[in-house]
Amino acid sequence: MKNDKNIIQILWGIVLTVTGILVILQIPEKFNQMGDIAPNNIFAKLCFYGLGILLILGGLKKVIIELKSTKNKPSLTDKA
Repeated sequence: MKNDKNIIQILWGIVLTVTGILVILQIPEKFNQMGDIAPNNIFAKLCFYGLGILLILGGLKKVIIELKSTKNKPSLTDKA
């Protein structure tokens, strides 16, 4: 059960990271589609880039923490 929880947490971290990357990659395209509405709206761009960066960092942090916790815990088959 604990191992399943770790796998789910690692997958969730990967999903967060990929979502953040996709957000950052989509920003120029979405602002070009908006045209005259917000061509030079720097504040909106900064907010979206910040959101993408937070998603990437949060996902990476979750993956790293989960991987470290699985390395430090002995498995049931290990004998002391």
